[in-house]
Amino acid sequence: MQSSAHASASKAVFEPTEDHKVKASAQLDQTIRGVPPGVDISDKAVAPQRWAPADGSMALPVLTMNMEAFGSNTEAFLKFAADEGVDLAPHAKTPMIPEIAASLVDRGAWGATVANTQQLAVILDSGIKNIIFASPPGGVTGCTHLAKTLSLWPEANVYVFLDSVDAVKALSSALKQKPGAMAHGLIEVGFGRTGARTLKRCLEVRDAIRETSGAIRLGGIATYEAAAVTATENPEATFARLFRLVTDAYRSVVMETRADEPLIVSAGGSVYFDEVIHALKPLLDERDASRLILRSGALFFSDDGLYRQAFSAMADRGISTSIARAIQPTLSLWAEIISLPEDHLAIAGFGMRDAPNDQGLPVAKQILRNGTNLKIEPTLLPQVYRLNDQHAFLTGRSIDQLKIGDIVEFGISHPCTALQRWRVIFGLGADGKVDRVFRTEFG
Repeated sequence: MQSSAHASASKAVFEPTEDHKVKASAQLDQTIRGVPPGVDISDKAVAPQRWAPADGSMALPVLTMNMEAFGSNTEAFLKFAADEGVDLAPHAKTPMIPEIAASLVDRGAWGATVANTQQLAVILDSGIKNIIFASPPGGVTGCTHLAKTLSLWPEANVYVFLDSVDAVKALSSALKQKPGAMAHGLIEVGFGRTGARTLKRCLEVRDAIRETSGAIRLGGIATYEAAAVTATENPEATFARLFRLVTDAYRSVVMETRADEPLIVSAGGSVYFDEVIHALKPLLDERDASRLILRSGALFFSDDGLYRQAFSAMADRGISTSIARAIQPTLSLWAEIISLPEDHLAIAGFGMRDAPNDQGLPVAKQILRNGTNLKIEPTLLPQVYRLNDQHAFLTGRSIDQLKIGDIVEFGISHPCTALQRWRVIFGLGADGKVDRVFRTEFG
């Protein structure tokens, strides 16, 4: 059972501060998945309803977040970062829930990360001032819209990935059309996706930024290490090449900046942040005004597939074993068994419109009948082997124990593509009842 102290701490993760906006409560009605028919209440009125996906009081399917686990993940990772002497700018694209992004900043994160102008506007509107724009902005079209957005929040510090001279010129030109708009430029180094592949390209981007007369300020270096991993090369060899290039590019920037000018080195998804810290944290010892900023965002949610496996591998690597073992899955998809059409086959009432399937299929965690767990051994629980738009196909040795109407709690694999499918996520308290509502803003 959750202690009262731990419960208070996990709930406090979501309490807003004066620095960040909280939008007026919206309405919940039956157009939102999970809401019972005929209901029309405000988000703030949800807790007294005592809804629970496990007891049939919610329309299924529904996606929920274990607030205790999310609070625990948040506390653990923020402490880990502080102990390591690194900063965090969690990627907001995972949930696109601005109150969560703001709550992480309130509790110690340096800022947040976005990938396009819509995400940037949402996060800026929440009151966050330090933001990494983790993608090249494009040409005339992309840079024009980015510059307009920056002009609307001139007090913000937005660091933009730049991997070509053309992108630098396009952004500089767009910024100069918007008096007061300014961006910090991060030379993006990368393999496998966007990013400069050579030191020569990095130096060209650096020099182009310096020639913008201050429209773009040289802010540091960025990379995304997971994109560089391939099936044909050992990850350690890949990282050695990538981080060598990052180091060389960083030192080339140091040569062109005053010792007191703040610089950042940004890297670190949620899978290899341990490798990032091990390789790039020593750069902080070379210059007092530099900081290493991790953009890990999905780990706060984790999952029962992709990230569970990634954190197990991280624990085995031995660099950050304790934090890798501390992170817990937070998201569950609840659905009903709607058909038993033949032997050894069950159909559950959810599909690709509800669940991620790009990095593995959902995993059954428990089966409930009339609110009671059937206590089937984990290794005997049914397995999802196929999804249609609205149907999930289950097989396994325990299928014959199921009845139509049983409710199944599924863990998901890949929180990014789970959350993007839902306008509303229901936060569950320690008692399994809905405590609050989180609204996503994917646009």
